[in-house]
Amino acid sequence: MPGSIDSNGDIEIICQTAAELAPNKIAKIVFRAWEDAAPPFEIKVWSPSGNVIVERVIRELPTGQPQSPPPIAFSVQRGNYEILVHQIKGSAEGKATLTVT
Repeated sequence: MPGSIDSNGDIEIICQTAAELAPNKIAKIVFRAWEDAAPPFEIKVWSPSGNVIVERVIRELPTGQPQSPPPIAFSVQRGNYEILVHQIKGSAEGKATLTVT
């Protein structure tokens, strides 16, 4: 069964690998800002057990487009992963739940 992602906020969070996501696979996350959000951005990902597994400050959001930074990638197991991206010097943010079954 493929994974699914539920995203909301000013910055959309997209899982490029959701269709083939399963335990022991790699989730690749990209972002789409609806407004011109100025960098820097902070990205955090929490595992199903509640531990922070990704915490990064980046200058440019990975969008999946040519010349974009590479996607944020991490290995997954079964459960719900909480993802947060927010603009450090602004109010734009996005939240998502990535579900792996």
